[in-house]
Amino acid sequence: MAGMAAMKTNGFFLTEGMMALCILGILTAIMLPQMTWNKNRHEVDVLTREIAIDLQRMRQYSLTSGMAQGNSWTLSLQKNEYVIMERYIVHKRRAYPDGVVVPLGGTRKDIKFDGKGRPQNNMQITVAEREGTYQHRIIVAVQTGRIRIE
Repeated sequence: MAGMAAMKTNGFFLTEGMMALCILGILTAIMLPQMTWNKNRHEVDVLTREIAIDLQRMRQYSLTSGMAQGNSWTLSLQKNEYVIMERYIVHKRRAYPDGVVVPLGGTRKDIKFDGKGRPQNNMQITVAEREGTYQHRIIVAVQTGRIRIE
């Protein structure tokens, strides 16, 4: 009699363990797409802030000493990366993450500031998910040079 009770308990424990693993596998499969979606959103947020900070640094440089010395700083947005250059010297090169795209409407978009910290042309940069609707825009006001993220 004691042997029968032990067999029933052992079999029940094995079934219980298998069911717990199945439930855990199902929950993992459900949560995995949400984790990658949040990762892409995070990469869009980080790249947007990084570009805005680099634009602010370029603007500050042009306000202080950049244009007085005749140096021309350029932020060049390209298909897969953006580059910050002083004349022809590359100071920073940053590739876009895999899930992020910066639509340009062409092959390249260059951004420069004048000696008063204003952009030389009307400027709006969009950073978006490659497959999705999540996006941010960086807007630089033409008259004041104020940089904001929407």
